[in-house]
Amino acid sequence: MENAPVHKDFKLAAYFIMIAAVVGIVRVARLYSGIEMLEQSDYLNLALYGVVIVLLLWLAMNILKGKNWARITFAVTALCILVTAPFVVLHEFASSLFLGSLSTVFGILLLIALLLLYSKGARQWYAEQLNNS
Repeated sequence: MENAPVHKDFKLAAYFIMIAAVVGIVRVARLYSGIEMLEQSDYLNLALYGVVIVLLLWLAMNILKGKNWARITFAVTALCILVTAPFVVLHEFASSLFLGSLSTVFGILLLIALLLLYSKGARQWYAEQLNNS
């Protein structure tokens, strides 16, 4: 499987994940930009955001290589994020239109990447790679 070129949907999904990570970084920077004193819970939230962004970037790099475990791990991670997204987005829209918009874009990018990774062409490509191994 290492020698075969990766399906275009895998590459495109990885790029969408990377863009989502950048949107996530901008969102976190904007969220904490006006705060002078961080509370203990803020540090925990920042650490969690950091772990999620690093995880997404690491998964994107492995998806670019056509790794199935990365595709599955991303699917689980994205679904966990997308299940809770409506609550976060509604809360953020209530406090800031910009933050709500960034969270919406972040979720949409993850959803697009997820759909690309499990598109018919991507599934067929991966099945062919398993058969050729």
